[in-house]
Amino acid sequence: MTNTNDEPNKKKEQNEEKQTSNESVEDQYFKSVQDYTAEEYSLPNGSETDKIAEEHKEEVHKAVKAYFKENYKTDVKVHNIVGAVDGASVSVESIGKPHFYSYAIIPVDTQTEEVDPNGVWSQEGQINGAIVSGLYAWIFEDKFRNLDQYIEGKVKEYPIIGIREEANQNGAGNYHTTPYYKLVFYGGDLEEKLLEGYLEDPKRSREEWAKLLEGESINPARVGVLIQLYMEEPDVEPNSEIFDQIVTDLSNMDGLPVGKYSFLLHDNTIDKTRGQNTKENTLERAAPNYIVKQ
Repeated sequence: MTNTNDEPNKKKEQNEEKQTSNESVEDQYFKSVQDYTAEEYSLPNGSETDKIAEEHKEEVHKAVKAYFKENYKTDVKVHNIVGAVDGASVSVESIGKPHFYSYAIIPVDTQTEEVDPNGVWSQEGQINGAIVSGLYAWIFEDKFRNLDQYIEGKVKEYPIIGIREEANQNGAGNYHTTPYYKLVFYGGDLEEKLLEGYLEDPKRSREEWAKLLEGESINPARVGVLIQLYMEEPDVEPNSEIFDQIVTDLSNMDGLPVGKYSFLLHDNTIDKTRGQNTKENTLERAAPNYIVKQ
């Protein structure tokens, strides 16, 4: 015979077990965004290659710097090395303008425990896109300054923050990225024109780059600006009032660069192995409902 008084207790125990399980998953994968530097960033099956690449750190740095200089006429500094299958992903930051983050892959042989400095490669279009995003941010830096100043003001006004610069440097950043947003180009004639011009003469001044784009029509669908902010305090849900205010402000704001804008407000955590927050509690204004600036 079942004791009905036991039923509430069983449900309570089950709920507590479920909560404990969720908390353990959170502790395993997530950490406070204030503490995140992307040093924990990892790729599948990369522990062995990671160790080998670190043991050949100077050789890796030299090979990757040479790869960017020879193929993209760009000086970079290396920030982080992360092992992957048959190689290591090497995170870099451009020196000077245009400013962007990117990466290249250096092959690693686990049998000989050597790296291949002559085999450095990159995913198709990744570095090209990073260069172009940096150029776009530089050419329109006055308008991006309007966005920067607005977000910086809201960060002071509200209990919200961005990601640490160290995290962007160590692999969370890609393309032109700030602590608050990422700029991505999605192909098109304008991207081709900027890239061709850069590889022809990367030493152009900002004024020369701006002149190159005179008369060009910029399609906002080709320019993505992803703004991501986090709650400052732990164990706090994303604040809908703050979210709504920023969405309204961005929608009504003049003087921003042409593009399609997305805005995500997360809680205080980030997946330390992936550099992202993909929780269901995130508030977002994103595809297909972009904030479009012409």
